[in-house]
Amino acid sequence: MRKERYFFSTRDWLMMAALAALGGVAGTYINAIGDVMQSILGVAGTTQWAAGLHVVWLTLAVGLTGRVGAGTLTGILKGVVEVLTGNTHGVIVLLVNVVAGLLVDAVFLPFRRKDRLGAFLLAGGIASASNVFVFQLFAALPTDVLAYGAMLLVGGVAMASGVVFAGGVGWLLLGALRRAGVVKDQSAPPPSGRLTPVMLGAAAVLAVLFAIYLRGVLRGPATIGVEGAVTAPFSYPQEHGDIEEITAQAAQGGNEGGGMTRYTGVPVREVLDRAEPATDDGWLLVRASDGYTFFIDLEEVRDNPALLLAPVGSGQDGGYDLVGAANRKAWVRGVSELVVIARATLEIEGRLAQPGSYDPNDWQFDMDSTTVDVGAGPQKLQGTPLGRVLASMSPLDDAAEVVARTPDGEVTLSLADVLADDDVRLFTAFGDEGEGSSFAIARMNGAVLATHVTSLEVR
Repeated sequence: MRKERYFFSTRDWLMMAALAALGGVAGTYINAIGDVMQSILGVAGTTQWAAGLHVVWLTLAVGLTGRVGAGTLTGILKGVVEVLTGNTHGVIVLLVNVVAGLLVDAVFLPFRRKDRLGAFLLAGGIASASNVFVFQLFAALPTDVLAYGAMLLVGGVAMASGVVFAGGVGWLLLGALRRAGVVKDQSAPPPSGRLTPVMLGAAAVLAVLFAIYLRGVLRGPATIGVEGAVTAPFSYPQEHGDIEEITAQAAQGGNEGGGMTRYTGVPVREVLDRAEPATDDGWLLVRASDGYTFFIDLEEVRDNPALLLAPVGSGQDGGYDLVGAANRKAWVRGVSELVVIARATLEIEGRLAQPGSYDPNDWQFDMDSTTVDVGAGPQKLQGTPLGRVLASMSPLDDAAEVVARTPDGEVTLSLADVLADDDVRLFTAFGDEGEGSSFAIARMNGAVLATHVTSLEVR
């Protein structure tokens, strides 16, 4: 009786699953480190220094299994892990990983031996650079051709990272694992001459279809509701569609984004003026079709002429992106609503050298989003590390606890734990009808510690 032989052995599947899990969990933290470096250096493409660290798991998968196709499968698994662990890029990260895996496999395909240094370097560089262009497909395309030069420059940084980390380091890790005896390669049956191209082709078709689907979903509706604390709410562009488009220059991705480029769209301040805001001291809440939410201070709306609603597509297949904000997190794809809300702050008192108020606007560059349910269903909320907020107010030496007051009582947390753990965050839940905001304490994994917090006391 002939023994059945599979393209991937059980060992291969376990190896790919382990690499995907490690890479998926590490990816979220690598992104956070990259964001910190970019905010410090303020140079476009700074986050791409780590692009190769996202791809090394895929090149290793091919090297360890000796199978073309392992990169794509590991990319799929890794993308799923990143989405489930709260990657701030959302579901797009799944497409990024699939494309990277396809490119890794495509580069390794002509190499008979999958442990060649040249194959690792080439696959790592090309796959790492691809994330720049995939993300660009889901961003507002600039009208200034010079911006494409900047995009190529950032792609070059990503490719260099891939050559070093996904290529060189990946190849060295493969050799180290073999020498240490941690990994013992097993001989595998020769692949079918037709199976590999068919498998990669099918994966590529699915990736394209997924990209088309995402592009449609994230484009946003053709109509934007302008509402909240306004006297004359309306739907744009069905109403006030006569607002003239302008071309303005802005730092791509916000003040910390780097190179300047030009965008065409309607000024947000003119759109908002037509709605007649009922307050001058508040925020403009920008909601996207995928649930992402961020806010912009009304002062910036008034003073930033480059803050635009940039059209994407046309007619019923069109939508709008918000571009030109000072904070790159406020560059929102697929805008569905613009909501004016009243400003809210949270009083913090007790054993502090400098007690004061928490104003989300002062901490917007420290925020990250995750899905949290604070009583109105799962929402993507913005959270600031509570420990950083308290540290800025200089807790006294004898302070030991943080007490969150809520309508249902008090919630007590260890001050030492809060100061040491950036995952404990102070989230802002924005109101829908201009009634302001509420605050909650939760972890980045979505675990809620306190909701509707009215004040904080350090004891």
